[in-house]
Amino acid sequence: MTEDSALPGRFELERACHAYGLNPSTAQLLHRRSNAVWRVDDAIVRLAPDTPLRRTRAATSIAVTRWLASTAAEPIALNPLPGEQPVPTGSAVATFWPYRPSATRSAADDVANLVRLLHEKPAPPFGIPEYRPLRRLLEALEVDAARTQPALHSQDRDWLDSRANDLIAAFETTRFPLGHGLVHADAHQENVVLDNGRWVLIDWDNACYGPRELDLVGTLPDHFHPPHTDRAAFVHAYGYDLLEWPDWTLLRDITEYHSLGSYIRIAADTPRAAHELRRRVESLRAGNRDVVWESVS
Repeated sequence: MTEDSALPGRFELERACHAYGLNPSTAQLLHRRSNAVWRVDDAIVRLAPDTPLRRTRAATSIAVTRWLASTAAEPIALNPLPGEQPVPTGSAVATFWPYRPSATRSAADDVANLVRLLHEKPAPPFGIPEYRPLRRLLEALEVDAARTQPALHSQDRDWLDSRANDLIAAFETTRFPLGHGLVHADAHQENVVLDNGRWVLIDWDNACYGPRELDLVGTLPDHFHPPHTDRAAFVHAYGYDLLEWPDWTLLRDITEYHSLGSYIRIAADTPRAAHELRRRVESLRAGNRDVVWESVS
């Protein structure tokens, strides 16, 4: 598991760019969280460690977005750049996307409309991974346990492992009223950009076959605290209120615990991430839902 403990750096970026045919001289690191994301001129390069899981996720993101671009009556996803993708380098796997800066931020109903269109699509004519809750968190906990200087105290790590397995067990026995299909699994306002004047979803690394409710968790009352007005707008546009489902807290908890995985991985060399990780774990262990979590990369 330790092979996935660190994100690729500049050396892997240059190898991927040269393999793809892109000059990396202007590369600018935008953020490092679950991926290292670089801007190179008018392209975005997403880099992940070259592991079987990451290769599958990268290949799925390319296949799904290209399929949606070719079949959807209305735009849903940002289409990747042309050419053979993903691009492996031996130590990293890269995908290449158009750079689409947006002067304005999407609204909650923009996200809801995209999710609704996605959920109306049939299953794609190729295999996609099945949703596996908290897989990345459990792997990150193993990575941390193998470190010489772990980011987590052993008591916290054991507690998170126990909580994760309890949530997985609950997920496996839960009935989801919206059924299963192709889901984005990370749909929120930061993952929506303007492309030719239309809002589209980006960051399809988590795309999979799973319960459609996964794409509705972005406006639940949680440690990320989206405004109530945003939730109401999302519900109106999508046409279903997840809070009417009695088991909604299960997906809230899975989403919150899932977010810890990337912080565990980058905490070793990112002090701000280590601090935020401690805040998140402390609030979870104390059951303090008044703590607002911050995004760090």
